[in-house]
Amino acid sequence: MINFELYRIFVAVAKEENITKASTKLNISQPAITKQIKNLENQLSLKLFDRKSKGLSLTLDGKKLYEKLKNPIEELTKVDKQVGKEKSINIGTHNHMGSCIFGDVINDYCLKYPNVNLNLICEETPEMMKKLKNKEIDIVFSKKDNEDIANGIEYIKLGYLHDVIIASKESTFAHQKLTLENIEEQTIYTPRTYAQAVARIKELTLGKNLKLRNSSYKTILELASSGKALGLITREYIDKNDYKKFNLVEVKTTIELGAVEFGIYINSNTFKELNNLIKLIKEYFKV
Repeated sequence: MINFELYRIFVAVAKEENITKASTKLNISQPAITKQIKNLENQLSLKLFDRKSKGLSLTLDGKKLYEKLKNPIEELTKVDKQVGKEKSINIGTHNHMGSCIFGDVINDYCLKYPNVNLNLICEETPEMMKKLKNKEIDIVFSKKDNEDIANGIEYIKLGYLHDVIIASKESTFAHQKLTLENIEEQTIYTPRTYAQAVARIKELTLGKNLKLRNSSYKTILELASSGKALGLITREYIDKNDYKKFNLVEVKTTIELGAVEFGIYINSNTFKELNNLIKLIKEYFKV
């Protein structure tokens, strides 16, 4: 008999067509998801996915199985959440914020409270704040949102992050202090269009028509390492070893990107499990 968890993982991967996105949604590691999909394929004696350059696609057998399972799994998931509502915490976060900044504290919480399910929901900040206000999300991890905080929402400052421009150590960019005019002439690879780092560089460059190209963090590192372009990243989202691996350096500029405040947002709908998480977060960040 195939258990519910295997089918739940399959439906999530099929819906996202991406292991990374499914991993974030399910709060399960990517290797574990890959292993479980392989287990399901072995038990069914079917190939369910084909690999694409970016993500996965369902095979014909995979599509047939997905159509049969998607509605029942969604209903069972809703029932599961309702039954164990007091032991679930819905967390709104960006991918890198959840893993790079809050990863250790999340792991510690899971070890201390193994019966509490942490659901990580990755969306744009405005959407997360809307869901927080509507109590669809219990807590939001985010850089500080400059918009007015809605009534009933509390913001707790935890520290600062740093947006920086990177380039190859071998490039001409690495040996000069870039001015606004220099930056305007160069292609800059950045995170997604709605990232706060992108909004800030647009604001600080006074509406200049910058050559911004949106990419994943890994692609940004690879392209910047080529020496033909610049990259815009948040320093704390990158492992220090990646600077060495990709031969990168942070570039000095006349644009003061500076430090960006980050913290957590919560609403008045707190409960014991959430309060334990907030307490652990405050201890971890020494608030």
